[in-house]
Amino acid sequence: MGEKLLDIKNLQTHFITDRGVMRAVDGVNLTVHKGETVGVVGESGCGKSVTSLSVMRLLKDTPGKIIGGTIEFEGKNLVEIPETEMRMIRGNEIAMIFQEPMTSLNPVYKIGRQIEEPIMLHLKYSKKQALDHAIKMLQLVGIPRAEEIVNEYPYQLSGGMRQRVMIAMAMACQPKLLIADEPTTALDVTIQAQILDLMRKLREESSSSILLITHDLGVVAEMCDRVVVMYAGKVVEEADVYTIFENPKHPYTKGLLESVPKLGQKSNRLGSIPGNVPTPGNMPNGCKFAPRCSKVMGICKKQDPELTVIDQNHTCRCWLYQDSGVLEV
Repeated sequence: MGEKLLDIKNLQTHFITDRGVMRAVDGVNLTVHKGETVGVVGESGCGKSVTSLSVMRLLKDTPGKIIGGTIEFEGKNLVEIPETEMRMIRGNEIAMIFQEPMTSLNPVYKIGRQIEEPIMLHLKYSKKQALDHAIKMLQLVGIPRAEEIVNEYPYQLSGGMRQRVMIAMAMACQPKLLIADEPTTALDVTIQAQILDLMRKLREESSSSILLITHDLGVVAEMCDRVVVMYAGKVVEEADVYTIFENPKHPYTKGLLESVPKLGQKSNRLGSIPGNVPTPGNMPNGCKFAPRCSKVMGICKKQDPELTVIDQNHTCRCWLYQDSGVLEV
């Protein structure tokens, strides 16, 4: 493992609503080392995107608030720094590819202007230099007619093109950390492959680290060095990508893997996990996965397990692997 770039410790992000406190992220620990790609997987509602928005400090105009924990980036706690300092980090040292480019791009500004803005702010380029750099970035992400595209509006581009624009914008200042939130959602498989190839190429050329948030385990297998599995706002398993696929421990991780079609599979029926992810305002007692788990035991419904070290660089939050002498039932 290289030097730590991002180190999240006990992150707690809650949403204060009329219906009470929603614990969207509830004590997450996550580390990204320099030059590493870490995948964060789980169903919708597990807290993946809220974790990324917490890192970017983009919850200001929402009911969400970071109420505990630290987010250290190169040793600096992003939770405590003033917004003016965070603004100089955001889009420069840490950049993000958002899940839906049509709502992330401003519909009333031309593509060129939107890419130029962070370049002029962070790199201090003139408008002419920023425009030239924007065109270069669009060419780098494989967009044809880049000189013309900079003068077009987001609605004039296809979904795949808009996603490439988002990547060009995110990579324009060569960030040390790229957060990609479902970067291939709603794209056809050909475009998905091109986007992943592009992200891999950019990582190799700029030595950036990537925090890849996805529900697509095929993308995880292709792109990631390590995998963090989240459920109901908590990390339930973490290991290198090979271990997660070959030797998963948590019943939730196993359920996710069983739901993926495999070559040579005899049965046409895919595995499934019964039930749904609990809402943050209505969490069950004990282990949050217990109501859906086929291995549930009595203690699971009473007490939430701690993360347990299975072996080197492999942890799991499950009573199946807890030392019975550590906690009282």
